[in-house]
Amino acid sequence: MAAAPDPAVLGAWRIEQARSEPLLDRSAARVDFGPDGQLAGNGSCNTLRGRYTLTGNTLKIGPIVTTRMACATQAMEQEDRVLTALERAASARVPPHGFLTLADADGAVLLRASRIDAKP
Repeated sequence: MAAAPDPAVLGAWRIEQARSEPLLDRSAARVDFGPDGQLAGNGSCNTLRGRYTLTGNTLKIGPIVTTRMACATQAMEQEDRVLTALERAASARVPPHGFLTLADADGAVLLRASRIDAKP
C-alpha cells in the first residue's frame, strides 16, 4: 500500500509564480492535490488533470492532460510556464511560511503557490 501524501500539500493552491516569473493579475492558475493522487486545476487558460505521487518530499506528476482552448498570448505563455513547472517538479515543500514550492531535481524552485482558503 502506498503512503498517503503529506497533508500539508493536499488541497487547493493559487499559483503565484512559475519558472521565476510572477503570474498575471487575476490569473485563474491553480493546482489542487487530492488525497487520492489526483491532480486538477487550471494552467491559466485551460483546465488540467493528472495523477501525482508524493513520498516524503519526492514528487512525481504526470501525465497531465488539458482542455485545448485558445486564449490571449500572455495567458498561453503563462500556461506553458505553469505546465512545464508541474511536469518538471521533483519535490514539494510547504515550509512554515505556508507557501507551496515545487522544485526540480537540482532544487531550483519551479513554482510557488499560496493556499486557497477553503472557508466560504
